[in-house]
Amino acid sequence: MKLSFINLKKTTLHFTIVFLAAATSHALAWKGIFIAGDDSIENFDNGREDVTTQFAKMGQLQSVQLSSSDKFISEQKHVFPATSQYVLAAFDQMSKKAGDACLIHMTSHGTHGQGIYLSKAGILPPKTFEQLLTKACGNLPTVVLISACYSGQFITESIKGPNRIILTAARADRPSFGCSADTRYTYWDECLLEELPVSKKWTDLYQNVSKCISKKETALGAKPSEPQAFFGANTKNWEILK
Repeated sequence: MKLSFINLKKTTLHFTIVFLAAATSHALAWKGIFIAGDDSIENFDNGREDVTTQFAKMGQLQSVQLSSSDKFISEQKHVFPATSQYVLAAFDQMSKKAGDACLIHMTSHGTHGQGIYLSKAGILPPKTFEQLLTKACGNLPTVVLISACYSGQFITESIKGPNRIILTAARADRPSFGCSADTRYTYWDECLLEELPVSKKWTDLYQNVSKCISKKETALGAKPSEPQAFFGANTKNWEILK
């Protein structure tokens, strides 16, 4: 099932933007979208919530929260359903909000050769995501974090840009791990949360998360997922949320 990418000429959906952390005079104002794509386990919403909170400690962030879990949607007024309509509206609204930089975090199951799974919308393909991202963020400094099997497929030539960073949990042809009820997060989200406080730059974060993943997968005896990264020409010295 493909994501229904209908053209919303005018959106009437209104989101509660969660304002987090105070800005310093030189800091960028980050606008973000955080998506938990499946409700079969709570790992994805746990990751969505706690990754947002961790980033909130590091800079100024305005975020839209989207979930596929009716539990989290009903219990938290600032969380909206990750339907195709709300996903499209979130990116559309982001393009209209004042902000200096973009941060996207998506965590869910991945489908080989197709994209990331959203249980309330279908599959979000890389090409559609690229269109949404370009419309919302254009040439702004942009960081994309994708925790899913086969998530390396989102690092396409056409999505790359000098002001973009993309980090994924796996190669385009490899699964990632931690999508089970006996863990709180996916492995990649867990490593992200562990390494954010001790990583100064995005390049540091990628290296630290990759080492963390390697340790977990070695202990599991699993075939390496090989997390992937793209760093645009202007991004090599970017500090996290600065």
